[in-house]
Amino acid sequence: MGPVSFTYSASVPAAIDNVFALISDPLRMPEWLPRCVAVQATTNHKFPGKGARYKLTFQRESHRHEAVIEIIDFQAPHTFGWVEIYHRTGSKTFFALGFAGGSTKVSLKHIWVPTGFRSWLNGQFYRRRNAHRMFDGLINNLRKALIR
Repeated sequence: MGPVSFTYSASVPAAIDNVFALISDPLRMPEWLPRCVAVQATTNHKFPGKGARYKLTFQRESHRHEAVIEIIDFQAPHTFGWVEIYHRTGSKTFFALGFAGGSTKVSLKHIWVPTGFRSWLNGQFYRRRNAHRMFDGLINNLRKALIR
């Protein structure tokens, strides 16, 4: 039972520093992360960086759920990533940014490692069917937030 991963890429018409500043500020996640409605720091880090933890609240129709993430990769202005501590434990999300002419190439990689056979089986039945659509929404939200 190996890890399940998704990788998507797209370009955003903005400077790499501006894109990194937006995605690496967890308190601005509701601006671009689909269905994220609130973020709260759970550690005393003054600036986002490795080891900082945040509680994210997601809203889906009438259902609300929370996740706790810890920043595990922070290398300005090229990479940013987190691991989920609560809700989907061990699920990792990484962003890689690269210069692409007058824009920035954004690559997202999401990795999930099943914790056992039951977890793996549930993952096969309830796999993210709309992962690409979620990524498209994320990119569109990034573009809108960067234009403001």
